[in-house]
Amino acid sequence: MREAIVELKGVRKVYPMGDERIVALDDVSLTFEKGKVYCLLGVSGSGKSTLLNIIAGLERPTRGEIFFKNHPIHKMSEKKLAIFRQKYIGFVFQSYNLMPTLTALENATLPLIFRRITKRARNKKAMNMLKAVGLGKRFKHKPSQLSGGQQQRVSIARAFVNEPEVVFADEPTGNLDTKTTKEMMDLICGLAKKHNQTLILVTHNLELSKYCDEVIYISDGKIEKTEDVSTSKIQL
Repeated sequence: MREAIVELKGVRKVYPMGDERIVALDDVSLTFEKGKVYCLLGVSGSGKSTLLNIIAGLERPTRGEIFFKNHPIHKMSEKKLAIFRQKYIGFVFQSYNLMPTLTALENATLPLIFRRITKRARNKKAMNMLKAVGLGKRFKHKPSQLSGGQQQRVSIARAFVNEPEVVFADEPTGNLDTKTTKEMMDLICGLAKKHNQTLILVTHNLELSKYCDEVIYISDGKIEKTEDVSTSKIQL
C-alpha cells in the first residue's frame, strides 16, 4: 500500500441559505495516496468542487477532520493555510486563471515568488516547465496571444513548477475541444506520474475518468462508491 497523503474523516459542509441549510457534503471519509490519480466524478451540484476546496484548505468544514501528511489542516490559521498551499498544492482551473498582463513565462513563475529564490532561478525553472508542456517558443506571449489549449498549458506549467505534492484539476478541459482535451489529460497525468505526485481531478465527464487510477462517485454530497480502475478500465 502506498503512503497516505490526504485523509478526510467524517467531513460535513453546510451552507446557510436564508432560513434553509444546504448540505454540500455529508459525512465524507476518504484517503488519497501519494502518486495516484483520482477522479471526483459527479454532476453539477453534487459537492465535488466543495470537496476539492475543503481538501485544498480553501474552505473549512462545518464538521470533521482533514489531514495532510498527518497535519490537521482543519485546525490551521488562514496564514498557515496560505503557506501550506504555496508549499504543497498546485491548481489547474477550467478558466485558466492567468494574469492577462503577464507573459507565459511570468505567469508560470508566480508560485515561485514566495520561495525566496532569485528571479534568474525562477525563470529557469519556469522555462523548463514551459518547454515540458510544449511552449518553449511561446514564453514571451501573453494570454491574449495564445489559444485556449496553449493557455491551459501555461496553467499546467504554473501548477507543476513548484513541484507540489498534490495537484488539483477542476474541470481542466471544460473549455477545450476533444483533441485538445486528450492532449491536456495526457500531459497532466503524465507529469503527475513522472514526479510521483498525487493528482485529484474534478469533473462531470465520465470519459475523463479513464485517465485515473481511482474514481470516486459523488452524489448529493455523499460518496456513492469508489472504483479502482488502475488495472481495469471503466466500460464507456
